[in-house]
Amino acid sequence: MKRTRILRRAQTLWARVGLRARLEAFILLALLPMVGLVVVLLLQERSQDIERAREATRLLADRGAQQQAQIVQQAHSVLQLLTLVPDIREASPERCATMLKQATNLYPWSTGFALFNPDGNLLCSSNRNRPMNVADRDYFRKALATRGFTVSNFLIGQNSKQPRVVTALPILDDDGSVSRMLVAGVDLGWLAELSTEIAHESGGIVSLFDSQGTILARVPDPQGLVGQPMADHPMLRSILREEVGIIEGEGLDGVPRISGFSTLEETGAKIVVAVARDDILAAADRNLMLGTGVMAGVVLLIAGGVWVLMEVMVLRGLRDLKASAAFLSSDLFDPNAPCIPAPLHTSEIGQVAQAMRTMGRTLSAIAFEDRLTGLANRRFFEAHVERLREQPAQDRDPLAILYIDLDGFKPINDEHGHHTGDIVLKEIGTRLGRCVRQGDFAARLGGDEFAVLLALPDGQQGHYALDVARRIIDSVSAPIRVDDLDIQIGCSIGVALWPTDAADLTLALQNADRALYAAKRAGRARVVSYSDLPTDTALAT
Repeated sequence: MKRTRILRRAQTLWARVGLRARLEAFILLALLPMVGLVVVLLLQERSQDIERAREATRLLADRGAQQQAQIVQQAHSVLQLLTLVPDIREASPERCATMLKQATNLYPWSTGFALFNPDGNLLCSSNRNRPMNVADRDYFRKALATRGFTVSNFLIGQNSKQPRVVTALPILDDDGSVSRMLVAGVDLGWLAELSTEIAHESGGIVSLFDSQGTILARVPDPQGLVGQPMADHPMLRSILREEVGIIEGEGLDGVPRISGFSTLEETGAKIVVAVARDDILAAADRNLMLGTGVMAGVVLLIAGGVWVLMEVMVLRGLRDLKASAAFLSSDLFDPNAPCIPAPLHTSEIGQVAQAMRTMGRTLSAIAFEDRLTGLANRRFFEAHVERLREQPAQDRDPLAILYIDLDGFKPINDEHGHHTGDIVLKEIGTRLGRCVRQGDFAARLGGDEFAVLLALPDGQQGHYALDVARRIIDSVSAPIRVDDLDIQIGCSIGVALWPTDAADLTLALQNADRALYAAKRAGRARVVSYSDLPTDTALAT
């Protein structure tokens, strides 16, 4: 009972609210889901910003790894070319050094080239010629053992104090033994370029760690961490366990960061690109606040606009219509007087009435007319049948029912497309209209099925219906010209008479369908009357 009283009170209060206030309430209620959707989308955008930042760090790290791999591959190609130069293979003292200096100047990634004998002693170099032995270097021993291209782990240059890798390629004698070892140093100039780009785009930090977790390079490095081992740091422990990936957590500088990392081929070193998570969230939160503020402004603007437009365009007109209705209902009504005192509004009311009549005709056509053929549609056909059923028996005229099904229509759609099929159906509708009299009823039931209802007044019998059916078959069978094609189809027709074949109109329609089915089975392109069917066949179908 209490709930009922509350509901009634709410209904009473709602009834007292004006139209404008109701519309405002409805608009606000309608906008609430949109506002909620916008907020949800902004929150999703915020999450996507974070995810994009995560993916961007990994892609940048991958790019650094790919650049290193490309440089190493280029170093391999250059070493292969240099091994073919006779002056280098023979270690000619002056010419060998000159060739190596020229190669160093040609390739900006190179820190220098050198040629060693199998014992590791220096034969010639692009940088210096003082005695030097590298027989104890891991990369040198590995190149001797494998007799193939080898890349060292990252090394710190003695003079530059910058990390670099060393590539080595043996020069083999005819018997397959190592006669010389050609070596090239590769610097990390690409790392500085990548770091500058990342710092410009996102304010991130690029770090390079060797396989043991020591920082080889870091840009920028305000804490001076280069050269320090960091293998015990939780973030770096996670990085060293994987080849590539993205992690979130406290960075080496104690700032929460999103870090993408990748492994450099051959060396096992890790390149890490890290951006501050708070910076990403700050930008996303700004977008969220901006979007929410814009949405709130739009809602207020719509509410205010509706308030004004309701007064100018709706309420004023409704008040005029109310005054006009009161005037028409009064004893002072004059059929020659305008409905509303203001002639301007009289014109508008006339336009509205005309528009309503036009809309009624349009809706009727949409509801009951087949838009393709111009014939009645199935809905109109069924409504017409229902009206005939409801007529008093003394007012009914005998009726011939023709059910028509096109023969060979489906291949037209399959072979020439639905556009051609539509043109054919439109032409069939036109031909059907020419085959029946004014007042007869033709309809398209759907697809390639049609129906015709022929009135049989003045004692006309089934022979007239059969004549019309044959005329329809002849008309439909005539070629139809579509573009450059002559389309040839036919039709089969089943005929039933009402009330001769069945007193019930529904049963008569079923009998016409049975006759059509018999015509299709008998070979198509023919007309079959239900009265001509054998009794057992009619009952079986």
